[in-house]
Amino acid sequence: MIAKKLAGYYRLSQEDVDMKSNTLKDESNSIHSQRLLCQRFLSENSDLSHLQFEEFIDDGFSGTNFERPEFQRMMNLVKSGEIQCIIVKDLSRFGRDYLQVGDYLEHILPFLGVRFISINDHYDSNRYLGTTGGIDIAFRNLIYQKYSQDLSEKVKSAMHLKMSKGAYVTHCPYGYMKKPGIKHQMFPDPETAPIVREIFLSVINGKKSTEIAAELNRRKVPTPMQHKRLSRKGQENAVMWSHQAVLRIIKEYKYTGAMVNFRCENREIRAKVQSKIPQDKWVIVENQHEAIVTHEEYEAANQQISTPKRGTVTRTDQRDRIYYCGHCGRKLRKTFGLDEYFSCPTKLYVHDCECKDIFWSKSDLENILLEVYRKQLYALKDEINQPTADRPQDSLTEYLKLAKQISKQIDDCNNDRIQQYEAYREGKIGKDVFLEQKHAALKRKEQLEAQLEEIENEMQKTKSSQKEGDERQKQIQRVVQVLDKSEVELKNDMLNAVDRVILYSNNQMEIRWKEKDIFQNLSIQSS
Repeated sequence: MIAKKLAGYYRLSQEDVDMKSNTLKDESNSIHSQRLLCQRFLSENSDLSHLQFEEFIDDGFSGTNFERPEFQRMMNLVKSGEIQCIIVKDLSRFGRDYLQVGDYLEHILPFLGVRFISINDHYDSNRYLGTTGGIDIAFRNLIYQKYSQDLSEKVKSAMHLKMSKGAYVTHCPYGYMKKPGIKHQMFPDPETAPIVREIFLSVINGKKSTEIAAELNRRKVPTPMQHKRLSRKGQENAVMWSHQAVLRIIKEYKYTGAMVNFRCENREIRAKVQSKIPQDKWVIVENQHEAIVTHEEYEAANQQISTPKRGTVTRTDQRDRIYYCGHCGRKLRKTFGLDEYFSCPTKLYVHDCECKDIFWSKSDLENILLEVYRKQLYALKDEINQPTADRPQDSLTEYLKLAKQISKQIDDCNNDRIQQYEAYREGKIGKDVFLEQKHAALKRKEQLEAQLEEIENEMQKTKSSQKEGDERQKQIQRVVQVLDKSEVELKNDMLNAVDRVILYSNNQMEIRWKEKDIFQNLSIQSS
């Protein structure tokens, strides 16, 4: 039997911290104070002393978002029946969303049979069995939510004020750095600012972005990602300079000395994904920090990269973008000619790399894949035609018969106990004999119940196995049906079935299928 627990939930977020002094606005909201308050409440209420106490602490998480790690762990234990009661300092610690908190208090927790106590709100769900918490509780929840929304608006307003003044409020781009003790300003980084200027001048002088990336990689210049993570071991070779990295620097207007803010925003409180803002609404304030390039140099470099290319190819079908390099892991680039070819872009940026010999024709690749795909399908077809070695249905029938027999024996044990008790009450057997027979009957019943539980577990495993087997047969039958299709249709199905193809320099490839459950035992490699 699962031991019932009493959960103490504590939460602290940045909303509770004064950003100016970096101290708590209200000391009572600290984790330590919440713990002391709950412990004092428990010491004064003996009806909860029999429950095992466990604490759940979310430090640094907003109450408007219920995707908090410890909150989710607590609710998982609630759903599994391990937690009987939850205690919090006040409802704002549990959450600041009026509708969701109300849903927990009025529907979810009562349905799961879990008692909820909010100490400072004087709320105990045991007092409201069969009813809601009343207008006062609903009003408190609404106030907590409005407080959070109002705080968010104030923070957003303060940020926009700093943006309008040209203050640095986001992150330093590559080439700049923050100085200790000076807030909202950035300065050229003596290590990386020359690299930024070199990139701009190289583009102005007519160098291609791929040539610039290759030169930086040859000199082993740390990339923007590497520069930020130089203190982390194992990250030095994780990335390299590329065409895209060079273009990102050329397009960054901050290098002219202007501060550019409000490029994206959270449309909702604590939104996980920020939304992009149209460029005409960006907050741009000129002459806010030392420039790395002049406005003329910025315009000249961007004019160079924005020159339209001749003979552009319109790519409509992107289903063949499934090929990856087996050495560096990059997606292969496609080039056009009499046929379409795939090669690794790394050779554009790093000379004498292992990837330089990867060069495959699209026609050759698809012919190899189609051959392997056919082999997979025929192997599946053979599997369908093979007789099944075991029959789960027969095992299930035997288990049902055995479970029925044991259930009857358990009923016989219960009847024997009743008869023994009646014999004892009528004086036909003595107390010692009755107790001995009672103990033997209980022991026999426990043994039978353990056997029944074991059989029921085996029955469940057999049902699951049978269900998985039936589902696999259906999946296989659906896949094998494509064998009757035309060559073009079969090739289309093949492209849809492949997740990715990893290619190596020695004409070897590794094929990964989307239908892993179907193809996992039929792995075929081609060379």
